[in-house]
Amino acid sequence: MKKYLKRWGILFLLIICSLGAFNLLSHKGKFEKVSHVSVDKEIFNENQVVYLGYLIKWEGIGTPILEGVELILSDGTEDDPDFVQSFISKMDFGSMEENEAIKEGLVQSLLPVKGYKPDNDFSLVLRVKPKHIEPDHDISSVRIFYKKFGQSQTQTILFGEGIVTD
Repeated sequence: MKKYLKRWGILFLLIICSLGAFNLLSHKGKFEKVSHVSVDKEIFNENQVVYLGYLIKWEGIGTPILEGVELILSDGTEDDPDFVQSFISKMDFGSMEENEAIKEGLVQSLLPVKGYKPDNDFSLVLRVKPKHIEPDHDISSVRIFYKKFGQSQTQTILFGEGIVTD
């Protein structure tokens, strides 16, 4: 009977250790913003749609699957998805007005965020429609929703400088 209990005890400990190791590994890793772009406030006053690309790098174990992004304004509220749309580009995108991005064929190469598996660096591209935007009511961070090893996770990346300059 004691051998039987010992075996079950050892099996139980192995299962608990395996679950703990899986939990630790599945939460290891993070996204890092490598580049930052911003545009002059006057561009928005001219009713120009602008594309802004932020180079993002995944550092960690496993390959995450992006589920979505949420933009947070400096006052802590979420930005209106009607004014800002998010995409993925496999190349460093920078910033440009919409008609220039269309001419260069960059808009056609944009991918949806949902379901994207970053295998290397990628650009998170924001398509920003003109609206009354001020430096004190600017995008301050982006919240990335992703899955890794089947577990949903979230990370916030700060946009310290915002996207609008005076």
